[in-house]
Amino acid sequence: MSIPTSASAAEEAGTTVKTGTDDVVETPSGRPRDARLDAVLLEATVRLLEEKGYAALTTAAVAQRAGVSTASLYRRWASKEELIATAASMLISDFAVDHNTGSLEGDLTALLETKIEILRGRTGSVLRSLAGRATHDTELARIINHDVYDLARGHVSALLDRAAARGDLGHSRDSVHSMDSVHSMDSGVATDLILGMVIVPLFLSSDGPDAVGHINVAERVAVLSRALRA
Repeated sequence: MSIPTSASAAEEAGTTVKTGTDDVVETPSGRPRDARLDAVLLEATVRLLEEKGYAALTTAAVAQRAGVSTASLYRRWASKEELIATAASMLISDFAVDHNTGSLEGDLTALLETKIEILRGRTGSVLRSLAGRATHDTELARIINHDVYDLARGHVSALLDRAAARGDLGHSRDSVHSMDSVHSMDSGVATDLILGMVIVPLFLSSDGPDAVGHINVAERVAVLSRALRA
C-alpha cells in the first residue's frame, strides 16, 4: 500500500489537507487529521501482526512501517490495545455480511463459506496469533471476545431467527432462545456449534488457516441441520 506522503507531511506540520473528499478530520488538539492515514496505519498493524505476532508489535514499529511519526498514531489511538482492537474489527468486518438464501441449509452454507474464505488467509493467521496471546492478556481477551466473537454471535443469531420464523427448525422462534424445551437447542449452544466448525480447525490444527481451507462445507451443513432440528 502506498503512503500518502504529501497528506502525511501536511498533517505532521498541522496544515489543512485538501483531498477532494471528506477524509480530513479535526483532532481534539485542533490539527487536521487525514483519515487516509488511518487505513495506512491499520494495514501496517495487520502486516506486523501477521509477520511478528502480538507480543513483538510496538506502536513505534507500526508508525515506522506506515512511514509516519508516533505522534500521528497516538492522535488516533491512545494505546497499542486500542489500535489492535480497531485492526481486529477491520479484519473481521466481512463477518457481518449476511446472506439470506431463504433456507436453513442455504444460510448455513453461505455463512460457513464466508467464514472459511476470510479465515483461510491472513485474517486467520492474525486471529490465531491474537488468540494465543490472549490466554496471558486479559485486555486482549476482552478485545477478541467483544470485537470479534460478539460480531460472529450476532450473525449466527440472525440466521437462527430467520430459520425459526420460517419454521425451518421444526419449533417456535421462542424455543430457540430458551432452555425450556428439551426438543430445541439453546441459541448460545447453537452459535458455539456453528462457529466451532471453523474455529476449531483454525486454532487447534497445526496448519491453522490451511486446515480451514480444506473444510468440507456440505458435510458440516448436513450435521448442523440435523442438530438444529433435533
